Formats: sequence, C-alpha cells, structure tokens
Amino acid sequence: MNRDRAATILALYRSMLRIRIVEETLIREYHPANQMRCPIHFCIGQEAAPAALGLAMQQSDVIATHYRSHGYYLAKGAPLDAMVAEFYGKDSGSNRGLGGSMELAHHDSNLFSGAIVGGPAGLAIGSAFAQQFLGSKAISVAIFGDGAMDEGVVYESLNLAALKELPVLFLCENNGYAAHTPLAMRARNVSPADRAAAFGVATRVVKDSDPEALLDCMFEAVRQVRDGGGPLFLEVDTYRFCGHVGPEGDDQLGYRPAAEIEARRAADPLASLRNRIGNLCPNGWLEQAESEIAAEIAVAIERAKSAPFPNPEVPLSSVWANTYDPVATVLIEGAVSEFKGNQSEAKLAPY
Repeated sequence: MNRDRAATILALYRSMLRIRIVEETLIREYHPANQMRCPIHFCIGQEAAPAALGLAMQQSDVIATHYRSHGYYLAKGAPLDAMVAEFYGKDSGSNRGLGGSMELAHHDSNLFSGAIVGGPAGLAIGSAFAQQFLGSKAISVAIFGDGAMDEGVVYESLNLAALKELPVLFLCENNGYAAHTPLAMRARNVSPADRAAAFGVATRVVKDSDPEALLDCMFEAVRQVRDGGGPLFLEVDTYRFCGHVGPEGDDQLGYRPAAEIEARRAADPLASLRNRIGNLCPNGWLEQAESEIAAEIAVAIERAKSAPFPNPEVPLSSVWANTYDPVATVLIEGAVSEFKGNQSEAKLAPY
C-alpha cells in the first residue's frame, strides 16, 4: 500500500472514531446534568458513510441531511464546540441554540439538516440547480434514510434531477428500519436503489461493513457527479447500534430480531477497520487518537455548559422574515421572474 493510500485509510478511521467517541460521550452526558433538552438521533454504528463522504467532498460542496446528522456535520469539518453548544441551547451554538439537534446547520461549512423526512432531497436539488446555472464545480448531496423512500418529495427530486442532469448525489442510508418499521412492511420492492433507477438515475449499492470499499465507492460517486455525469443514487447498507432517538436503547420493543442485532454488532465497521490498520499505524497512534478525541469532546461539553443562553431578542428576531421592497415581475426568455428593482443583473435560466 502506498503512503497516500495508507494516510487516507488512517484519516477514515480517525474520522469514524471521532464520531463514535463524541456520540458515546454525549449519550453518557445526556441525563445526569439534564441540560441537553432537545431530542437527539445518534448514529453509532453508521459512522462509515459520513466519514467517507467527508474525505471525498470539497469545502464548496453542499450537504442537505436528515436529522441523524452529527456524523456528517463533523466529517464536513464543522466545529465540534458549536455543535455541542447547540444541543445545550446556548448562544454559541451553530444556530445560536435555536435549532437543536434536529435542525443542526453550519453555514460556513455548507451543511444543513432538517426534521422533515425526505426534505433534504428537495433542498439538495435546489442547491444543485444553482451550482449548474452558475457553472460551479461544486456538487450537492442529499442524505436520507430508507424511511424517506416513502416520501413523495424524494421521487419528485429524483425525477427532476434526472431530467435536468443535476450535479447531485442522493445518499440513502439503508439501516432497514423507518423508526421501528422494517422495510418489508412498507414496500413490496424493498430496494431503494431499484426504485431510484426507475427514474433513470444511475445507482450503486455498497455495504459499510467494508469501510475501505465504501470509501472507494464514495470517492468514485463524488467524482462522477462532479465531472458532469448527472445525478447518482448511492445506497449504503448500514445499521444503527443505538435506539431510533435518544440516549436509551429501544430493542426491548422487539422490532429487531436479537440475532440480527448480534450479527450486525459483530460486524461493526469501526472495529473491522481497526483490525485492518494495525500495520499502518505508527507506534502509539491509536491510543493518541483516542486520547485527543476524548479530550476534545470533554472541553466542548464544559464550554457548552458554561456558555450563556441567547438573549430573548434573538429568537424573536429569528422567526420572522425581514421586510423587503416591493418586487417587479418581468418576462425573461419566456419565464416569469420576480426581483427587486436594484437587482439589475438578475437572470433566470430557462428551466
């Protein structure tokens, strides 16, 4: 293995490890202090996809993700302190404490999440339209779970992306369950990739049990979209080890067979990759990585606890749209456009 490849694999492992340690620490902290008051959807077990995507993306690329978003937030390079402070509702949070976990976003990192199931698909194709119109080499990524494949906005987005050959990657994390309902109880055709292919979108399926193969697939998918190959649907077979939402497990509800849980935990992608990188690591590298990440999240939690809450004026000034000037309606190349009079350069592509 050459040096660049080895460095990339170690970077993948460290990113996955960071997501795991951060989330496990937040789970331990959630109840004792009773200061994180928002619902949190943890992604323990599903770290490989966000870690691989983060390595494949550029700063200018846009991510629109579901509410199980912490892994993508961290892998995109957004600041940990701001994420943790957001969970505590503090003014130093990435959304000044107003969004919480389910609306986590970081504007400078071009990462946005939302609580509406399937919503990221619509947001991502809007972003991709802008990128295509401006001639940018950036791409957009829509991230959602298999449960979102029951939402109309996903199919509308797939259809429009195919028709306009938009630079968008649809990343479906298929963990087999929409909350507590298995795929087979929701659709006759249980394959998200097969359903996406019906719209003329290129598809690929990969398992995260082999993080290196997933990494290669992710780099190739991003390259294909960026090089003008049109939209691509990537289905990642994955599994969450935690409950659907919150720090508590929910396996006592019996919606997942015990043998399935045991088998998927035994195939933990993080443990699998750790076993394969032993000969790549300098002496003490693994222990140092774990220590540094643990210290980083401990500092972030202490800063969040001591940070101030937003002033009352902040939420009041953040829920209403700003007043704007009257707009003029004109015809541009047969399409109707509304814009302010001082926007003399406003144009509209003939979509």
